[in-house]
This record gives sequence, structure tokens and C-alpha cells, in this order.
Amino acid sequence: MRRRSQVVRQRSAKPLSAGSIPAVASKFPVPPNFAFAATVESHGWYRLAPFRWDGKVLRRKEVLPEGIVDLEITHRGNALHVRGARDSEELRKRVSRMFQLHLDLSEFLAMTRNSPAHAWVEPAGFGRLLCGTTLWEDAVKIIATTNTMWSQTVRMVDLLVAKCGRDGAFPTPAEVARFDVDELQRDCRLGYRAKSVRALAEVIGTEAMSREEYLKLPGIGPYGTAHLLAMDGRHDFIAVDTEFRRFVRETYHGGRKVSDATMVRRYAKWGRWKYLAYWSELWRSV
Repeated sequence: MRRRSQVVRQRSAKPLSAGSIPAVASKFPVPPNFAFAATVESHGWYRLAPFRWDGKVLRRKEVLPEGIVDLEITHRGNALHVRGARDSEELRKRVSRMFQLHLDLSEFLAMTRNSPAHAWVEPAGFGRLLCGTTLWEDAVKIIATTNTMWSQTVRMVDLLVAKCGRDGAFPTPAEVARFDVDELQRDCRLGYRAKSVRALAEVIGTEAMSREEYLKLPGIGPYGTAHLLAMDGRHDFIAVDTEFRRFVRETYHGGRKVSDATMVRRYAKWGRWKYLAYWSELWRSV
């Protein structure tokens, strides 16, 4: 995950064929206080392939049982409108995950009303994180953000999609597993991460896991685990990285160096919403 202020070129895409796009969009009811743009731009995923965002329409290629489709997602009234694929249980599962439509934020929003620093959250409809359509996609992208610059993360994901995916869709674990570590390292510029991504393709499941299970995944660790939990809608743990340390030091400690434990304790009052409390402060600051 990276700050929304970072810039990367926008890419356009055309549907596979005009005849494959249903004339009527499928409608997905959204929870109260849902804000489309705030959710899409909640962190840097919308700048990573296969997402394409122009400020109003979110697009992505997706592999569904019916084949590869080009989804076009907009928001009107109380629903998301999805064109490009037939309505199906699988499509609804993926769209729900992408926008965390299942997440009940009522407790967190009630807490923000008593915090001047978070009073903007509810009116802005903030609180949901844009996710990939699968756990696998999110895990790979998290690995691609570690120990590197954002521009390199964008490049790695672009190359991985181009090499391993089909027609611009994010590759499945099986599609990545076709290639050895050396080839992924060379052609996708993954560096040492190629070993983790290749190993992850062999073991990743489809369902959300416990914190202990996430910690055991190749290349994830405590940082990645906190992010994956947040994408599951579980905000108990904060991803302590250089960005978290910088933000808390500058915001609350006058730039002074303090321990990680001291910084994390600042959010203890938020209970199971620690990560989201921090993330909303960071998002607001950029």
C-alpha cells in the first residue's frame, strides 16, 4: 500500500468485443455512507494493474468462469453498476471483496464522532479499502511493495500481469507457477521477491486466514499480515513500517525518535479499529 499522492501513468483499455458486454449493468447495493471515489483511492491499489481509474470509472480485466471480461464499474444512487460480465454468484463475490461491501463500520464510525481528528470520516464515506478480487492478488501486491520505491512496485506488477496473465488480467497462482524463480526475477524485475511470489503460488488458498496463518505465508511477515487482515476487514493490527514511523513521529512527537511500541500504543483506544484509525489519519494528511 502506498500514499494516494504518488503519480503513475494512466492506461486505457478496450473491451474484448462490444458484443460481449451486457447492455444492462448488474447492480450491487452498497452500504450506507458508501463513497465510491474515497474507497477506490483509499490506498495505492487503484494505480496497480489490472486496475484502471479515471476518477469516475474503475476498470479491470478479470478471469471469470465465462472467460476474460473487461469490467467497467460506476456508482449511481445506492448501487454499484458493473458492466462487462454476466451477473453471477462469482462476480458478486469478487465485487463484494473488491469494495469490502460486507464490512460493518458502524462501531468505527461511532468512535470517529468523538474524535476531532476523525470527525471528517463519516461524512466523507471513508473506511473501506480497495482490494484485489482474490487474496492471492493482494498478497502478491503486498510483497511487491516491500523494500522498494513505489515506481518499482508499479513496474513489477505491470510486468507480472503482462508476462503471466491472460489479456491483461491478473494471473492466477497456476499461471505464475508455470515460470521458475529466475525467469520471474529477470522478466518481472521482482528481485529477491521472485522466490516468495513463486512459493506463494504453490501454497495460497482462497479464503481469509488467521493472523498466525498469514505470518507463515512466503514473503508476508508482520507488515504484510497487518495489511492482509485490514483487507479482510480486520483492523486489530497496525503495519509498522517506515511510513507509519514517519507519520506518527511527525504528527505526535515533533519528529523525535520513539519506540515502535510507544507509537502503536497511541492507537490502543481504538481497539479492533486501530489500523483504520491510523490509516484514515494518514490518508487525510496527504
